[in-house]
Amino acid sequence: MMTKTQKIAIFGGSFDPPHFGHIDIVKNLEKKFDRVIVMPSYISPFKTEGDNAVARLALCKKVFSSQKTEVSRYEVGKKGVSYSVDTAAYLSRKIDGKLFWVVGSEELTRLNEWHDIDRLKKLVTFYVVPRPSFDVNEQTLAALKKNKIKIKFAPFCGLDISSTRIKIDMAFGRPNIYMPYVVHEYAVKHGLFNPYGKYVDGLKKHGLSYGRLVHTYGTAVRGEQLAKLYGASSNDAVTACILHDIAKSENPADYENKVDLSGFPAPTLHAPIGGYIAKKEFGVSDEIADAITYHSTAKAKLSTLGEIVYLADKTEQGRKYPSLEHKRYVCTLGKELAMLSCLTEISELEDNETCSYTEQAIEYYKTLCGSTEIPPLPKEEPSSNFPIAVAHKSTSVRTVAQKTKALKTSEPKRKELIATPFGERAVASRSPFKPTGDVIRDTAQLAARELSLHKAHNIDIVNLDGKTIVADYFVIASATSTTQVKALMGYVEDVLTKELGLNPNKRDVNSEWIALDYGGVIIHIFTDKMREFYNIERLWSDGKNVERYED
Repeated sequence: MMTKTQKIAIFGGSFDPPHFGHIDIVKNLEKKFDRVIVMPSYISPFKTEGDNAVARLALCKKVFSSQKTEVSRYEVGKKGVSYSVDTAAYLSRKIDGKLFWVVGSEELTRLNEWHDIDRLKKLVTFYVVPRPSFDVNEQTLAALKKNKIKIKFAPFCGLDISSTRIKIDMAFGRPNIYMPYVVHEYAVKHGLFNPYGKYVDGLKKHGLSYGRLVHTYGTAVRGEQLAKLYGASSNDAVTACILHDIAKSENPADYENKVDLSGFPAPTLHAPIGGYIAKKEFGVSDEIADAITYHSTAKAKLSTLGEIVYLADKTEQGRKYPSLEHKRYVCTLGKELAMLSCLTEISELEDNETCSYTEQAIEYYKTLCGSTEIPPLPKEEPSSNFPIAVAHKSTSVRTVAQKTKALKTSEPKRKELIATPFGERAVASRSPFKPTGDVIRDTAQLAARELSLHKAHNIDIVNLDGKTIVADYFVIASATSTTQVKALMGYVEDVLTKELGLNPNKRDVNSEWIALDYGGVIIHIFTDKMREFYNIERLWSDGKNVERYED
């Protein structure tokens, strides 16, 4: 009897840190393969850090290990730069089976440049997980086929989460929604995964306003996306994007004898001053300093990093000009065409003095683009939020169900005053809550009702079923102040304890955002400005699964 050949998925990466996006991929791989090997790298060829490798390995073992998935210490134990070809060769000698190397679709543009790709392509088939914002074009596929690189596309998509995005969030003090609690707790305790915090501290030291910080955050997030799209260093892009407006509140007169400001119009003087500050205070590379210096004006022969910072600044999601989505679309077609599109439009709109740097840049990109025309925005753009094919539910959902199996079908009339950890509160007259028997849905509905009763607004119930293992529902609400955020938390905890016998598994408490994790339901309460800042619905919504709660 012939033995079936095992199919083995190798999921390598820095896992710096491990997050829900990784978990979703592993759970989906477990359905398609006989065995999954998670392989944390010591130092990735595309990164420069190995000092937290032991911590990353330990966290991966906590997060991923299961009957079908093992976490290998091979690359961490070997130390040095981790090349996929060496790992694949090692596993091919050790394991009898067909090897599939898992990559995100963002990697396909540079796959031909991987170390010793001619040997690697004989050892593995690349198993490509589609990622939002990283569509695969025909030219890329044709180049890979020409090089005889075997590719198989996964029937599921990855979440729009990246390790770099998590680090950006940590630097800006944004509450965590992307990491398992055990990872986040370990990171905070040991000061890990926050390489950009010093730069954000520098922005505050130089007096950047809240609104400017919001823009800077958006630029950093966009910079990381463009760096992946254009095959550049994400770390350099994020560093430059965070520091690009560091001099926005500085007085140019204080730098006239330190920085050459000639040729820069008055509204753009913060750019060369910012390049100077970034170099002097943080010791950034000349390339990063140059990208900051010309992020407002651009110039001819701008580096790829300079192009990324320029485009990120102009196309971050917080910008409010009519052609934003068109400019973001053109960015997907190529950086040269995107630069020409942005430079031309901005030059036509601005009334300030002529800038020779910008004029030269426009002519330079016209020459590069030649006769290529800038296309209009397609009438129907595909959604950037791909539904995730996850059939299983979070194990914590079962925990909630067990706790609430004796649901009440009616309730006595509520007292006028109920004691809570935040003092006595009045309860308005209302009809009793009548559970339907759907434990998780009832939990979400009761939380939304309590939030509405106490004047929370813009309350959304997001149905996550089949999209992620994080939870089955998010309940998202806005509050007018940090005081109200805290009070609403008390009201929700109180009613869920009294009505359904539930206590939160975890609390993530921030002055402007509180998250209560009930296993199958996670409740997020924001101040208005923090909700607009984070836009949490964007990640988990596909446009059809968000219900606005109306009491």
